Amino acid sequence: MIAKRHVRRRLGQYGALWLGSFVLTLIVMAAMVFGVGVPLAETADMALPVAFMTLGVLVLIGVGLTLAREVSLSTKLLITALALLLILPLLWAPVLAVVVSAALAGASVEYSTAYAGFRIVVSRLIYPLAALLGEDPLIGLIWQGFQVVASVVGAVASIAQVLRVIRPYLYDDDEVEEAS
Repeated sequence: MIAKRHVRRRLGQYGALWLGSFVLTLIVMAAMVFGVGVPLAETADMALPVAFMTLGVLVLIGVGLTLAREVSLSTKLLITALALLLILPLLWAPVLAVVVSAALAGASVEYSTAYAGFRIVVSRLIYPLAALLGEDPLIGLIWQGFQVVASVVGAVASIAQVLRVIRPYLYDDDEVEEAS
């Protein structure tokens, strides 16, 4: 039996991580690029590895805590599968913040080693899928599709998390209990 409450809690934490990493990276990028005047690529090369490492550690902690809990094996397998499935969209959040910063600054993000490395790793992961489909131009299409899907997944997870936080303020206590 799957512990639905535990899965919802972990998905809520995922949404919070996505939103938090996006906003925090965006703030760091804005402060460094617009405030201090550090070049965008240099700032991205400092911010992205820290964000990736932090997100990776937090995902491992979340999965580890689930594996250590006394929940069913099916819940543990589901949480692990979701973590593997959603890790790329989660890692996309700070990259998206860098891309937004580059657009606002009118600078090119392609000069960032961390950004280029991320694209290369993701391309290597999705290349077998593109190779199965046949044509090389599909890699660019699949990359664009990944960006859209990762952004949508993160946005939906973030909106769900924000709604969960503000819902108690929108209703009276008895209405929240009825809605649950």
